[in-house]
Amino acid sequence: MNNYNYLQKQASIILNLFNSKNYDEVIAKCKTLIKKYPEQVMFYNVAALSYANLKNNLEGLNILNQALKMHRDNLLILNNIGLLNSNLNNNKVARQYYDKALSINENFIDALVNKAHLELKENKTNETERLFLKAHGVNKTIQQQEVIETGLAQLYQQIGNFKKSKKIFQDILKYNPSNTLAHKSISVMHTYKDKNDEHLKKMEEQSKLIKNEELLPPLYFAIGKAYEDLNDFQKSFHFIKSANDISNKKINYTINDDISLFENIKEIFKNINLKVNFDANDNFIFIVGMPRSGTTLVEQIISSHSHVYGAGELSFLENSIKKNLIKGNNFISSSINSFNLENLNNVKNDYLDGIKTFDHKEKIITDKAPLNFRWIGFIKILFPNSKIIHCEREPMDVCFSNYKNSFGSNALSYCYNLENLGSYYNLYKNLMIFWHNIFPDGIYNLSYENLTQNQELETKKLIKFCDLNWEKDCLSPHKNKNKISTASLAQARKPIYKTSINKWKNYSKYLENLNKIISL
Repeated sequence: MNNYNYLQKQASIILNLFNSKNYDEVIAKCKTLIKKYPEQVMFYNVAALSYANLKNNLEGLNILNQALKMHRDNLLILNNIGLLNSNLNNNKVARQYYDKALSINENFIDALVNKAHLELKENKTNETERLFLKAHGVNKTIQQQEVIETGLAQLYQQIGNFKKSKKIFQDILKYNPSNTLAHKSISVMHTYKDKNDEHLKKMEEQSKLIKNEELLPPLYFAIGKAYEDLNDFQKSFHFIKSANDISNKKINYTINDDISLFENIKEIFKNINLKVNFDANDNFIFIVGMPRSGTTLVEQIISSHSHVYGAGELSFLENSIKKNLIKGNNFISSSINSFNLENLNNVKNDYLDGIKTFDHKEKIITDKAPLNFRWIGFIKILFPNSKIIHCEREPMDVCFSNYKNSFGSNALSYCYNLENLGSYYNLYKNLMIFWHNIFPDGIYNLSYENLTQNQELETKKLIKFCDLNWEKDCLSPHKNKNKISTASLAQARKPIYKTSINKWKNYSKYLENLNKIISL
């Protein structure tokens, strides 16, 4: 009985630490308790999830695999092994563990939800919907209901069914009015036409009631968007800046890491003399550039072609480069010519394995991860037959669009501070000049402004560059049914428009320093 009371107390302490995001302390306590009580599954699971939150999924899997030896059919262990493998883009392995859990209990909510997110990541939207609806049908708690309904609403939003998505998010707000992510999601799909707009009033009310600062950025971004719709740019900027200030404080980003990375990339590729030719039997189109430069629109245009599959923003290339070619903060070799060919082949094979998870019949695949502009040298070497499209947009427009939108990726941490944003833009600009000098005929530049002002001409030139026959559907990218999961998900469902050009000028008095930085 004493042991039971002690374990209950320790479990309560650990859960409080976990909910407070003190992950290092959770891991230390759990490791001590695992040695004393190896049969207690909870300590393995919480330690593993703490590692996952610290972006160390491999250590988390080591902990879970220890537990699996003693508890082979434990649903939570199986589900969490699936989750951490999914975090690592080991989708095939993740699916196996979710399926094992569901073979034991077909109504296990956690596995149903996590497998649904995995299917959505691979663009299998029908299966995603089936799994979420099944989870919704067997759910018995309000907490799980919110998780399931959020996933379902995100699915409908990404496939362009805004009516269904908005209705579900509105239902969520009825029982949890402080769900700031639901407010943010509604704002993306909604046009605010009046300061007495019911949703705007609800958001402003919540902004005064919510005391946890970490919950506020999505709400502030949403209110900022609403006031932009209403042409009240002073209020809009106030909320946008507030959202960014909180996010920047939490992330604690330093530009020096990216300065070092970009310099290392240029050093590695300044003299290319590789004598090995990699297999050129690949049909990839990489769409790169600054985020918010038109990459989503370009993918929608190209994937409207009957021979092209739009895979969206893929992380396979970056993840494998970091796994195989970078140690700590530095590349493992000082020149591309001295890289171990096995390591380079591992990057290529990891990418090809990731692509295999998509179910498609089209012969050409697009990858629109914009920050792949950093890896153009590797793309040209590993996938010599691929096409690279560089999306360009007016510097102040693209920078401010980064600043006023929230992103889930830590790779975009530069966005939350105007000085960092300007400095990062300059790094990007200089690296693209470098790549054009190295590969003078290997990169196609596409101006967002030219595309919106001369749609048919620029679209035909783009399709020709991709070595595709002309198809008229490429002029109607808004009709493309592809899933869109980026900040452009609402804009990309509209016919091409010009109203985003020079939009930053509405905020010019707040952006003078940014303008100076990128004009250097």
